[in-house]
Amino acid sequence: MIRVTTNGTMRGYKSSLMRATNTLNAARNKVLTQSNYSSYAEDPAAATQAFKLRRSFSRTHAQLDSTKALNKKFATACDALSSVKGDLADGQAKISALAGLNDANASGRQPLGGVLESSAESIVQIMNSQYGSAFIFGGKDSLGEAPFQLATADDGSRYITYRGVNVNAAEGTEDYAKLKAMTQETSYVDVGSGLTEVDGELISSSAFNGALTGISFIGYGEDKDGDPKNMGSIMLELSDIFKRCDSDTGAWASDQDKEDATRLTKKLTDGISEVTNQWTALDGRTSYLTTSETRLTEMADNLNKQILGIEQANLGSAITDFSWAQYCYNAALKVGNSILSQSLIDYMN
Repeated sequence: MIRVTTNGTMRGYKSSLMRATNTLNAARNKVLTQSNYSSYAEDPAAATQAFKLRRSFSRTHAQLDSTKALNKKFATACDALSSVKGDLADGQAKISALAGLNDANASGRQPLGGVLESSAESIVQIMNSQYGSAFIFGGKDSLGEAPFQLATADDGSRYITYRGVNVNAAEGTEDYAKLKAMTQETSYVDVGSGLTEVDGELISSSAFNGALTGISFIGYGEDKDGDPKNMGSIMLELSDIFKRCDSDTGAWASDQDKEDATRLTKKLTDGISEVTNQWTALDGRTSYLTTSETRLTEMADNLNKQILGIEQANLGSAITDFSWAQYCYNAALKVGNSILSQSLIDYMN
């Protein structure tokens, strides 16, 4: 016959009551936090899987933020370049230049020269557009001063500089080499294309170049005739020619001016076509960023759903478990009352 002592019963009861209390607390925390586990030790397999998913989610979210910012920058650049090629170059400068070549509009050549100069100034202003605190068309050095500036030469003529360098620099000069180097600048951004390095060198096709160098869009240097390739510079030269015309009759200052005006107007038209091509290419890159943003958004949503599927508790099941744990705990307390009462009688006997 086994004799059950009061002390033994109390020890067993305390142990059972502690388990019931711990079970109740765990069930309560699960309802409050709606999490399947509160520590790695509770479910190592699920916690490990969730950690891997959260790491992927964090990387994807960072890529998404970069892509969104870059997409907005490129969309703003598209709008700016559209204004340059449409409203200013095609809508004002080209029309003014063609009108100035027409002898029927000879008396208005000087005012038309003013329109051409204003168009060039407006192009400089638009190409100095900012996104946030950065200049969109500043290339890699987008946080310094405005990249495009209008300067005046000793003879009174005006010209355009890009980051302090005359955009009309002749090929073979040091300034031309600087301009060419600027057009090759890169600022790579991870947009979820599988960023990859080999021997410490980034594979360019695995990232997106976010640098936009303004002279790549509106031209730089001189052609074989010694004329500027920059569209704004062509407008300024045409403006100077028209302003030299007679204010009353509109007669050309020289036959050379007339010849130069005809040639430069043709090159202005060609320059507008080139800007249109550049705008089309830029719009294509913007569309790629939009597609990447959509893809990364969907990927982030899917990862978040997987994380919630592992970590988030079923609320209905958690509440049911909590109710049962509370019932068991209350039952344990009632049993404790019986034990304590019996122990007191035994003590008095």
